[in-house]
Amino acid sequence: MNFSIRRVLIRRVMIRRATIKNFLALLSLVTGLTCTTWSHANAAVGDTATEASVTILSSNLANGAAVGEWGLSALVQVDGQCILFDAGRYPDTVIRNAEVLNVDLSCVTDVVLSHFHFDHTTGLIPIIENLREINPDAIRRVHVAAGFFAPRRVVSQSAIAANQMIDERSRIEAMGVEFLVHEQATEIFPAAWVSGPVERLHPETNYGTALEVSLDGEWVRDHLPESQALVIRTDQGPIVLLGCGHSGVVNALSQIQEQIQDEAIHALMGGLHLFAASDETLNWTAENLKEIGVQNLMAGHCTGIEPLMRLRAGLSLNRRTAVVGAVGSRFVLGEGIFPTAIAM
Repeated sequence: MNFSIRRVLIRRVMIRRATIKNFLALLSLVTGLTCTTWSHANAAVGDTATEASVTILSSNLANGAAVGEWGLSALVQVDGQCILFDAGRYPDTVIRNAEVLNVDLSCVTDVVLSHFHFDHTTGLIPIIENLREINPDAIRRVHVAAGFFAPRRVVSQSAIAANQMIDERSRIEAMGVEFLVHEQATEIFPAAWVSGPVERLHPETNYGTALEVSLDGEWVRDHLPESQALVIRTDQGPIVLLGCGHSGVVNALSQIQEQIQDEAIHALMGGLHLFAASDETLNWTAENLKEIGVQNLMAGHCTGIEPLMRLRAGLSLNRRTAVVGAVGSRFVLGEGIFPTAIAM
């Protein structure tokens, strides 16, 4: 289906849903019944952030005393709330870079993990241990999407040993941390949402072929069903962070506009997993992202340098509005991107 036609149909569905929700709300007032069927689908109404910033703490590119790695992590601050998005690859990367950048992580109460891969999760336990020495109440909740703890195995092998988070779950829970597994888009703080699992409406295959995942008792190619985004609703449009975008960035943003905030994407950052994408895929992605509307782009990790430049051109952005998301790069609501020297 033509992408423009699909968006029109989605908007019509949302209008119908909003109408149904209003009817159900009226019915609940009359009958005393509680109706929550469409509570997550009314994307046009909700809190918006007045202050928001994102600071990259782990990514491939770094300069000065900061260190780079094949991994991702970012501190997200929303109206006084501190959220850590992903935890990096090596045990000390996020902790070290936070010290170098003079970033205080002791305020973090919640962690959002985009998916189970080790380059986004290995730093979690050391970060908890480090922050608890400063603030005993640090990191009490970890938000993941359904499928995060699903068993994985290497293709054509019977051994099930490819999801380290299954074993680490009990150790983390013993530290007083609660795992919240989200089946759908959910507001975790005022104006801060997780997307939950992303429906794969477009044929984006931003994942490898080495693993299989067990879903409903059947082993299938691991398409990372739990791949999710962190979304900040603002009056300028949503700020979106993707870990690797294994769901496909177009799939993710389309669902976010449908379920969380139906406006142009004010800022997109994180990893888009396009480093090995073909020219055809990059062109298709750029065309669809331009139609969706992306105003600022700060992508790193598995995005790739050349793909980022291609997206910058395709989206008609410039060196101020589209940069590599290097360690230390920041995005501030109302001010824009503050790239590091190496990212410029």
